[in-house]
Amino acid sequence: MMGSNTKDNRFGAIAVEMNIIDPAGIERALVVQARILEKAKVSMPIGEILVEMSIITAAQRDEILQMQQEIDGVSDECPGADPLSTGSAAGKSTKKQPSPIKIVVAKDKLTAAAFLMVDPPVTTASVNDIKIMLHNLGILHGIAADDQIASFLTGEKGDVKDWTIASGNKPIPDAPPEIEYFFNTDPLKIGTLTEDGLMDWKNRGQLPQVKEGALLAKKTPGPKGKEGMDIFGKKIPIPKASEYRFKCGKGARRSEDGMMVHASLSGMPKLSPAGELAVLPTLHIQGDIGLETGHVEFDGHVEVDGTINKDYRVKAGSLRAAEIQEASIDVDGDVSAANGIFGATIRCNGNLKAGHVKGVDAILTGDIAVEREIIESSIEANGRCLIIDGTIIASTISAKMGITAMDIGTEASKSSDLVVGIDRQLEREANAIKSQIQDIKAEQERLKEKIEGLTGRSDEINTQLGKVAQEQDGFMVQHRRLEEKAQTNGVKQSSETQQKLKKALAELKAKQAACDDEVARLMEEDDRVRHEISEIEQTTAANRLAIEDLNRSLNEVNEAQKDSLGLPVVKAAGTIYAGTRMKGPHAKLTLLEDFKRVSIIETDKPDHEGAKRWRFELNPFK
Repeated sequence: MMGSNTKDNRFGAIAVEMNIIDPAGIERALVVQARILEKAKVSMPIGEILVEMSIITAAQRDEILQMQQEIDGVSDECPGADPLSTGSAAGKSTKKQPSPIKIVVAKDKLTAAAFLMVDPPVTTASVNDIKIMLHNLGILHGIAADDQIASFLTGEKGDVKDWTIASGNKPIPDAPPEIEYFFNTDPLKIGTLTEDGLMDWKNRGQLPQVKEGALLAKKTPGPKGKEGMDIFGKKIPIPKASEYRFKCGKGARRSEDGMMVHASLSGMPKLSPAGELAVLPTLHIQGDIGLETGHVEFDGHVEVDGTINKDYRVKAGSLRAAEIQEASIDVDGDVSAANGIFGATIRCNGNLKAGHVKGVDAILTGDIAVEREIIESSIEANGRCLIIDGTIIASTISAKMGITAMDIGTEASKSSDLVVGIDRQLEREANAIKSQIQDIKAEQERLKEKIEGLTGRSDEINTQLGKVAQEQDGFMVQHRRLEEKAQTNGVKQSSETQQKLKKALAELKAKQAACDDEVARLMEEDDRVRHEISEIEQTTAANRLAIEDLNRSLNEVNEAQKDSLGLPVVKAAGTIYAGTRMKGPHAKLTLLEDFKRVSIIETDKPDHEGAKRWRFELNPFK
């Protein structure tokens, strides 16, 4: 017999499953039941309490009790019995019929599938039988409606022999917080796109400035998630979401509760591509960067009214100049040059925006936007390449998020090479790691050969030591015999014989001394060899750990490459000329003729012949 708590729990689960009451009603009734037990020492059935509270009617209570008795009756009469089996009363012989249905619970306990073991319609089991079977398995939540179960049994759902008969509720995670920035996070515009798709080059935006203490960003928590419930009625907790934490650089400080970021100094606020907030002091140069200024290194924003001249270097947090001429630029943020960039080398971790680009070698993490032309340049951007009203001429451009231009090429110019949809920076990082791994593996092979050579030399030394040790033993035996001979016959020996014995002893001592020196030399060499082997083994062990670390880094980069989805598309609003070469993550294309107003995108959709393969597909410009 089951206890009253178990019966009440079963009663509540069945009531919820039969859609007679919601879980909140059961919770309220259980609270009332506990109070009655505490004050009156009476255990009042949950069904009676629900009726007294007018949550259910007496008829509904009786219906639930009837279902509970049917379920408990099967278990009491024959524990573990198949509720779909048939037979006589207790004490009589029974004949179990094969069950027409099989229930399989998913590993995550969020679904249960019903499999028909016979062709529909099923006549040996009713909807009630199926529900009893589910309850005996402990499945109490998310059971399909009676009419749906009946349709499954009769075959009205079509030729379906397996069907999800119970479904739980997946937990809903907390929504990510809303992040609000109180400054323009992309101020260095080369222009603004108008509604008709043209560029307003005069609307370039203003650099934001903040005072110390100004609010830079605020985090507002998103809506809370919701617990789930598996088909056994067990609650599934809300998944723990990773907490968003503001990253603060120079000039920015997080509030104690971590919900806001304020400026700790006056200057230009900046949001890096990596999500770091900072406030940069501003260096304003009213003329050119040249002889009067020398090279410029500044942690904050550099504003140059004139030109950055040839052979000068600028290293800064961000940079805006009128023009850049054959200079070396290394900037953590954005670079802007309204009048153009000519022959410069640029590395920046933000966006590059210019009126004109010629002979430039640039690597950037953001977008490149150019007003007029990109000529004979090598550009690598992890964002987009936008030259909506201009032309790309004889250049090599890699843009992970695609390339859009008015014209690409001319009738007389050399062809351009365009790479789209590929994260070249991650690719380069992966190649660098692979190169490091190969270098270390090559060193490991060299060290292995060296250890083999040193080990061989150590074996030779030990062999030599063995031979010298044998010689030492022989000399010691000869020495002992000569001394014994000299002591025994000392009186009877002639002076000549005594001289010969002394000479022999002296020669023997010299040979013993030479052997001792050889032993010392060999042992010193062996110690040196063993020490060198030990050092090489330590280096080898360190190399193995380094390879493991590099392989982990390579796996992280490979995973990042999978998540770093690019946009392999080239768009030309005007003409893209024959000879232009394109490369995407999976396909290559060289145009054999000119095309006007075209959008070229990499796809693996079936072609007109139904073949599915990676290729570049030409579509009208949009």
